[in-house]
Amino acid sequence: MFGMLVLLAVLVVALAWVGHACVCTAVLNNLYGRKLPKTLLKPWRIVTGFVILGFPWVVVNIFNPPILVTPGDDVGVALDHFNGTLGRVLFAYTVLCLVLGAVVFPIITIVRYRRETPACLASETTRTLDLWPELGAKLFGDGKYRWATRLPGNGAFTFDVSDLTLRLPNLPPEWDGLTLLHLSDLHFHGTPSRAYFDRVLDDLATGPVPDLVCLTGDYVDTDTHRDWIGPLLGRLSAKEAKLAILGNHDEYHDPDRVRAELVAAGYTVLSNVWREIRVRGVPCVVIGHEGPWFVPTPDLSGAPVGPFRLCLSHTPDQFYWGLANHVGLMLSGHVHGGGIRVPVIGSIFVPSVYGRRFDQGVFEKGSTALVVSRGMSGKEPLRIRCNPQAIRITLKPR
Repeated sequence: MFGMLVLLAVLVVALAWVGHACVCTAVLNNLYGRKLPKTLLKPWRIVTGFVILGFPWVVVNIFNPPILVTPGDDVGVALDHFNGTLGRVLFAYTVLCLVLGAVVFPIITIVRYRRETPACLASETTRTLDLWPELGAKLFGDGKYRWATRLPGNGAFTFDVSDLTLRLPNLPPEWDGLTLLHLSDLHFHGTPSRAYFDRVLDDLATGPVPDLVCLTGDYVDTDTHRDWIGPLLGRLSAKEAKLAILGNHDEYHDPDRVRAELVAAGYTVLSNVWREIRVRGVPCVVIGHEGPWFVPTPDLSGAPVGPFRLCLSHTPDQFYWGLANHVGLMLSGHVHGGGIRVPVIGSIFVPSVYGRRFDQGVFEKGSTALVVSRGMSGKEPLRIRCNPQAIRITLKPR
């Protein structure tokens, strides 16, 4: 009987610990989705790890708060009162965490796991490039976090090329079969090496030439690696247009220089503005959304309402903005699919104000579709069950 009680107590604490981790991670995700300085975010991430690991302290101190009191004097009485209040707060928080870990988190996991395929997604196939047998140690490079690529299970050098067919309402009939190549989050900084990007971009460049090439930000993590933009991204061709926006990491490495490199490589850089272009002879409103890191938010008050609207947004957090502004298709990156994906549960750390809601793949609401790329790399090249990715999209009318 005593053994059963111990097991039950351990289970209760474990479930409450899961709930505690959910609270801490939700706060971290939300903060990382906002325009906050790295000097705050980096320490906060470290503190979050210690706070999650420190949950047993909460449990131990529910009935024995760590305040020493001296009974019989006014200060002692005040501290004793504080002790009791702190104990009640810790107890209430533990109960809340237990509910989150035992009830809410499993329900959310089941709902996410059973999420229906969006109606707009007609087909999806993936071709995987395992670059290690071909290039080996040449892939490591000289980046600050190259050690992470050696960790067991890291798929940083296993690259997915995903082909999606989307059936969209309001698509011009002339665009039946229109193709887009969507790349995001290259994070040039030395690891993966130049050999990695040469191999991947050569593969993409020698494939079918798309109508549009769309880049959704985060090109560099050092100033010196701006020199990679032209030679690497300039080799991609498009029948109609090459479009690009910036991401939050570009903000720290002279964004005007990054934009200039993209322009020199043949891209039209949409910096929180809209433009009307012609695609297969049909008007199209293309929109760049670099918020919240670059301002102001795109003003569409003067944009024509008839043409199809294509939006490049670095973060998928702008999805509801796109829905409100009648965007037909939004392309995003930023969240890297979570980087680490746990079986059944999926992503955990996702830098978004919506947490894990838009971590990867295709989403749809109303007449707006969203495609979220896992990105081609990362400043911290750690990929567990979450391969880097490029996406080819074929559009069909619905």
